[in-house]
Parts: sequence; structure tokens; C-alpha cells
Amino acid sequence: MNNGDDIYFSQSYIAQIGGITTSTLSRYLSKSHENDDLNKDNKRKKFSFAEVRNILKHFVSNNVSINKKIQVFFNFKGGTGKTSLCHQVSINLALMGFKVLAIDCDPQAHLSYVLGFDETHDYKTLYDVLINKFPINDVINKSLYDGLDCIPSNLSLTRLELPLSQKLNRERTLAKVLEPLKNIYDFILIDTNPTISTVNQNATLAADILNIVCETQPFSLKGLEMLIQEIDKFSEDMECDINYSIIPNKYESKTATSQEALGTLRHEYKNHVMESLVRKCEDINISAKKKMPVFGFCTKRSMALEDIIDLSHEIIKRSSKKVRYES
Repeated sequence: MNNGDDIYFSQSYIAQIGGITTSTLSRYLSKSHENDDLNKDNKRKKFSFAEVRNILKHFVSNNVSINKKIQVFFNFKGGTGKTSLCHQVSINLALMGFKVLAIDCDPQAHLSYVLGFDETHDYKTLYDVLINKFPINDVINKSLYDGLDCIPSNLSLTRLELPLSQKLNRERTLAKVLEPLKNIYDFILIDTNPTISTVNQNATLAADILNIVCETQPFSLKGLEMLIQEIDKFSEDMECDINYSIIPNKYESKTATSQEALGTLRHEYKNHVMESLVRKCEDINISAKKKMPVFGFCTKRSMALEDIIDLSHEIIKRSSKKVRYES
């Protein structure tokens, strides 16, 4: 498995990820390195993850003020791709210069696995924070990628539901412990397991935005309808507004059912469906197998790369007071 130190980027690749032109990037690099030898070979140079992160801070993260920091990837239907998207977006945001914390709330620990954490290791988890009252900073681990930290998961989370459900004001326990971290991180991304549980109710109430990952297939639309009903009921019971977005995933433009499902999503949930969609692409599966982000091995023309970049930029836009990219 590679890590951030093993991934290098061309100038054109950096421009694509940052949503800027290569000429804009070239001018910036020439100006910032005008007095050293690096300027001579900028066009051919390969840049490290850490170097790209510092470059894209100038164009992306330094120019936005994030006010919706806690993002939960959720669906109570399994296999929708929420873990894959949480994985890709978390690393992509870190590459763009943001300080990111990824939290794995699923006992299966798939997010922890693809981020390089050994599932057999006895990491401290949210169980230790919410039940054993560990300080949350004590369970945060550095990931393989600069700018990205993680609270990993393991089987201890299978024991979380019962003691959490017995707590007073149990649904808001997670929100309370995450609040101080908003002063440290730009984004806190949470991956959940596909159930309706007290743990997921906690994640829902902690979220500034609930990102519902929905496959563009008929059965997924039916499941989405049921999920939205549950969210509305929970929102009413808790007397609070729950802000949610819908991410269309695994879209297949050549199939009539997928086209129809996307059309239905955009019509019936037009105020919530994101403009970005993620097309079905084998590169996402390869990414999980390699335990690498798509930009670690894909070509610039990869559908997965294009879609993850677009999704990341839209999440930034929806999470910030304003977006202003500098030249």
C-alpha cells in the first residue's frame, strides 16, 4: 500500500484537482520560486502530496470560510458507496489544503482499512470516548496523508449501542464531544453503518450536513423515500432541522433505469440533490483494493477522478460562506 509520500503530481494534474488553469498555476509557481532553481523545471517537475497541499492552500482552502464542518455520509441501505465517497473526499479535501478529521462509526471498519489502519490493532475508538470517557484528542490518529487525521473503528463499536442508548440526552452525546474539534479542523467527515440506531441518530444530530449517498437504481429510490420519512420524523421528534444533501452514485448513463432514477431524484428532491454525481467506474473499486485515493493511480481522464474532484468542490461550496479562488 502506498501513502501520501509515494504519490507525485504533474502540474496539469494539480490544476485539474484545484479547479484552476495550468497557466494560472504556472504563473503562481514561477512567482513563488523565481529566485531558486526549481523555477527552471516547473513544467516537468513532479510534486509531492505535501507540496501540492501547500500549493492548493493558496487556491482553495485559504480562500473559503467553512461554516458547515461536520459532514456525515449516510444511508441505511448497504452497498450504496458511502464509505468509498467518504474515503475519496476526505483525502481530496486534505490535498486541497484543509485540515480534515475522518471518523469511522462502522464496526466493520472499512474506512479505517482503506485509510491504512490495521483492523486487528486495538485502536481506541468512539466507544472509548462516549462510554469510557476518554478525551477525544486521545483517540485521534495521524493518517498516511498530510492534513488528514482519523478516529478509526474496530469491533468495540458493536458494544456501543446499548450503553449509549441508556444515557441521558443520548442522541446529542456525539455532538457535544465533537464541538471543540470545530476549532481544530475545517472538515469532520463521518462514515456510518447502514442501520437506524442510536449511534447513527447521534451522527445525524451532530451533522451540519447529512450526505445521503443514493445509487441511481429503482430499489434505491424506494429506500431513499423511507429514509427521508425517518429523517423528517426524527427531526420533528428532536425539534430541530436536519440539513441533508443527496449524492447520486454509481450512475450509468447508458442504462435507461439509471437515467430515469436520476431524473426522478432531480425532480422529487430538487432542493437537496447535488449537481455533482459519481458515475459507476471500476477505478473506485481498484482504489479500495489498493487502499489509495483515485488520484494516486488514475489518469487525468478517469471518470472517477473527474467526479470525485467535482464532488469535493461542491461540498466545499455548500459548506462555506463563500468561495473565492485566487489567481
